[in-house]
Amino acid sequence: MLFRTILKKTLIYSLFFSFLVSQTKPSFEQVRKIRLENFKNNYQGETIKFTTENLKTVQGVLVNITDEDFILSVDKSARFYNHKNITTVYLPPGTKDFYITAGFTILGGLAGFLAMVAALDKPNPKVVGTATGLGTILGFVVGKNAFYKSQKIDISGRLRE
Repeated sequence: MLFRTILKKTLIYSLFFSFLVSQTKPSFEQVRKIRLENFKNNYQGETIKFTTENLKTVQGVLVNITDEDFILSVDKSARFYNHKNITTVYLPPGTKDFYITAGFTILGGLAGFLAMVAALDKPNPKVVGTATGLGTILGFVVGKNAFYKSQKIDISGRLRE
């Protein structure tokens, strides 16, 4: 009897305490504010691209983010864009991405050349040239599709899509 009373009180107190201390669901605005702050900290000074309310694509260097606006440097002048209805920002591919893509292109051409030299005893130069060209094209396609893409950054307040 005493054990049951203690067990009931422990259960009631633990349920009450769990509801008291539990985390509430974060609001849309809280999540959006955190994402904008992280975006500002991580990408300030980087080139960004987004689409405004009237479907105009804007690209510029991120200078600052205020509570209501993106401040971008476009053609060496500061421009303000309201970010209220902007949910996605893109980072265009940079020079590092280009170098990786070019590396894949070169490796593809080299692989095509080596495959023909290794496969045939006396390869015809036309066949070697064709294999090298096809390897170069394939390497470029793989490199471009894998690395030379804009990064998509979600700044909306949604937790899941």
